[in-house]
Amino acid sequence: MNTQHRENDIVGYVNGKAIIKDDSGKWFFLEIPEEFVSPGEQTFEDDLTPLAALDINEQNIIAKELAW
Repeated sequence: MNTQHRENDIVGYVNGKAIIKDDSGKWFFLEIPEEFVSPGEQTFEDDLTPLAALDINEQNIIAKELAW
């Protein structure tokens, strides 16, 4: 079977959430303890929730923290 998987890079950790950016530029988060997260690691897309699912205030905090 030939399936295509996206690159899902962990780019940071903010307020109990790993912040992930995929290779198409979409942003996601994963609630996970910080000790299990290292920037640059990959994660499975099945575990991800779009960043847009968070309220706008939390999105702004993450954006400020990661300076995007």
